[in-house]
Amino acid sequence: MKMTGDEIYRTRKEFFNEHAEGWYDMWYRDNATGRHDKHKKDFDRLFSIFPLRAGDHVLDVGCGTGVLVPFVLERITETGILYELDFAGKMIEVNRSMHEAGNIRFIIADAENAPLEDCSCDVVICFSCFPHFNDMEKAMTTFSRILKPQGFFVVSHFESSDGINKHHESCHAVRHDRLPDETGMRALFRKANLNIDLFTDEPGFYCIIARK
Repeated sequence: MKMTGDEIYRTRKEFFNEHAEGWYDMWYRDNATGRHDKHKKDFDRLFSIFPLRAGDHVLDVGCGTGVLVPFVLERITETGILYELDFAGKMIEVNRSMHEAGNIRFIIADAENAPLEDCSCDVVICFSCFPHFNDMEKAMTTFSRILKPQGFFVVSHFESSDGINKHHESCHAVRHDRLPDETGMRALFRKANLNIDLFTDEPGFYCIIARK
């Protein structure tokens, strides 16, 4: 039987809440060394291609347990603000337990309804989460609203779009969650008045960087 939109949403949310405790180990732990640096080179590459500065206000959408937190805080320093937003409350609970910096603000909300003020962030990052948005067009409009003029919007995965979609097909809970093709993504960005500076889609690395 075909799932309704509400059923897809609930199933997705339950999946992320159920897996929150082991998420960091599952995806970022190098089993050979025991360290959580499996994607160090990928993170180094990602953070080398868009600017983060001391004092920046950054929204980390679909933050999960906070894998981006140390990379962002290192760059924005204690003078910046990092908003960690996820729709799965358990992900935020684990994230909060792992990261105690005073300039982090934890938010439980859908991406489409991110409760931040207009023009309040210098950078919005969607890392490894874009296919899971319930309403991509509304989410993009929200991100554009939150971004300051000339602010940067980043979408990234450590896999190609084809690889991401094939992976999601293999998991019942997220089998409906697909990353649009390049034409579809560019259309979403245009509607949100975001101008793409970089579009990379290759094995092991996907990244879009745009400006408002």
